[in-house]
Amino acid sequence: MELLTDEVVTAARERHVRLAITGLSQSGKTVLTTALVHHLLQSHKGRSLPFFEPAAQGRILSVKPIPEQCSFTFEQALAGLTQNPPQWPASTADLSQMSLAIHYRRAPGLGRLLGETATVYLDLIDYPGEWLLDLPLMHLDYAQWCQAQALLWQQSPRAELSAAWRQRLAQVDWFAPADDALLADLGHQYRALLQTLRGPDYGMSLLQPGRTLLPGHDDPEPLTLLFPVIVGVDDFSQQVPKNSALAEMKRRFERYRDELVKPFYRHHFARFDRQLVLVDCLKTLNRGEACFKDMQQALGEILQSFHYGQHSFLRRLFKPRIDKVVFASSKADHVTANQHHNLDQFLGLMIEDAQRQLRFDDIETQCMALASVRSTQAATADMDGQVLSCLKGYRKSDGQLVALFPGEVPTQLPEPNDWTDERFRFVDFAPVQLPTHDLQPQQHIRLDQMLDAVIGDYF
Repeated sequence: MELLTDEVVTAARERHVRLAITGLSQSGKTVLTTALVHHLLQSHKGRSLPFFEPAAQGRILSVKPIPEQCSFTFEQALAGLTQNPPQWPASTADLSQMSLAIHYRRAPGLGRLLGETATVYLDLIDYPGEWLLDLPLMHLDYAQWCQAQALLWQQSPRAELSAAWRQRLAQVDWFAPADDALLADLGHQYRALLQTLRGPDYGMSLLQPGRTLLPGHDDPEPLTLLFPVIVGVDDFSQQVPKNSALAEMKRRFERYRDELVKPFYRHHFARFDRQLVLVDCLKTLNRGEACFKDMQQALGEILQSFHYGQHSFLRRLFKPRIDKVVFASSKADHVTANQHHNLDQFLGLMIEDAQRQLRFDDIETQCMALASVRSTQAATADMDGQVLSCLKGYRKSDGQLVALFPGEVPTQLPEPNDWTDERFRFVDFAPVQLPTHDLQPQQHIRLDQMLDAVIGDYF
């Protein structure tokens, strides 16, 4: 009994939480991880995180990194934000982890039984948004994936951009012996299409396979040049010669799914305790209806795979243990404070179906708008006798200091006519230099509330 008591007390004094920071490409994951660590390392001062309860109550005693468990380039990312002029850190190109030991004083009343102090070991896991898009592939075969992709590539702007590539696919005899050089050439052309669609002119999200866009260091090239046969094959169920081009593509898909995708999620998602999902709602509104619907579909497919109930595919496969998910709309500093509630509500509408299912599966969820690094200041302007709420900051495109009314965030999903009058023109801002010390609450928006929502109960 004494041994059991010692084990219980030790477990109570040292708690471990793994937080998955997920989101599509360019949603702000690296910036958030950097800012979160920067503020936590100074949280013992009790200044910059007033809504993170243990910090606000002065119960954080010290926070230190655990170097042997850190692959996230925190110092490099922070250097970019603290230099003059500051710059946003580069996007995540591989799986990375930042581990912190947070030593704290227990809340009054608990110390007598369990000891006055304890330690929470927090692992922040960040990985490329491109790889997140592979999650829906885990329960598909090659024929199912090709059929789903065929529908996508019939829609604008994919249809127009891919006309020449689809014409080449149509000319291939997929039941003839495989020509590796031809398949590689088609794979490179497909990769170029995905890169164009991801770029600033289109900003599309549902781009698969993710490792075709961003291969891992050890990924075999034939697998990262995987592409769907969306024309040229009418019936995938017919007998396929083993040495045919179509059989080779099927084998590559199965290897990609079984050797790259499933192990990645088995090794990492099965061990997550909490999850943060970042979404850049403003970007999709800016880029128009096609971009918006594409992101909505991408989020829907991803979050459908994240259903953690007893009957979900992921639970049957990996037995995940995530019990709390926070959805966050990034760039809250790109709209005025009176629009933050709208941004919360709009994100909730985008993920409504998935969030409903998560709640049904007893997963606690919450939506909020936040800014990891605040890059604007509130301002006002007088227009025709009315005082307008405005923002002041350095425009990212040209570095000019501007003061403007950024626009309103809709509280309903846009209708077709909402996309025709350039209703949404949210400006991107450059970062404001972040101090290395003496951090203050005004240097972020709701970073502390997010932290309290996702791990506050561990303290």
